[in-house]
Amino acid sequence: MSSAELIDAAYERAVAGVGKVQEIRIGVLDERALQRFSLVVGHTDPAYADEKAAKDLGYDGLLAAPLYLSAVLGWDTGPAESDLLADGNSTTPLGDIDVAGLRLMGGGQDLTFHEPVVAGLDVVMHAEVTAVTRKEGRSGPLLVIEVHRRYLEADGRLLVECHESFLAR
Repeated sequence: MSSAELIDAAYERAVAGVGKVQEIRIGVLDERALQRFSLVVGHTDPAYADEKAAKDLGYDGLLAAPLYLSAVLGWDTGPAESDLLADGNSTTPLGDIDVAGLRLMGGGQDLTFHEPVVAGLDVVMHAEVTAVTRKEGRSGPLLVIEVHRRYLEADGRLLVECHESFLAR
């Protein structure tokens, strides 16, 4: 199948998902996972590594690094290596939107932080593909996929919103 045919097929599959909201249960945020992420991204403030320091600053638990929720693409154990695409993504890194056969690259994020994210919160994510556009790039056709993710505490309190775009070719 040619590149243009792959793009056309992926476009048809993606357009069918525009406007559908997928709910993904992330679960209770684990203190150790938050600490590890903070260490990797270089957050050295004690509120990101020590629960007592976070509570001394007025937080209800260990603080998550600001990009934690939006940086994690998968919340389960993930697919076997043999089930990954050539670029290292799963066949459905955008939830229900199937981009199999295409390479995927992040095109940017616009984040709004509504509430502090701390260890112990039970979090769900609502993900919605809001637009899919075919474009002609310098090296051929590509898709621009716009996604709106809302991270909420299980009781419905909005924590973080993420508007992001992905480029697929």
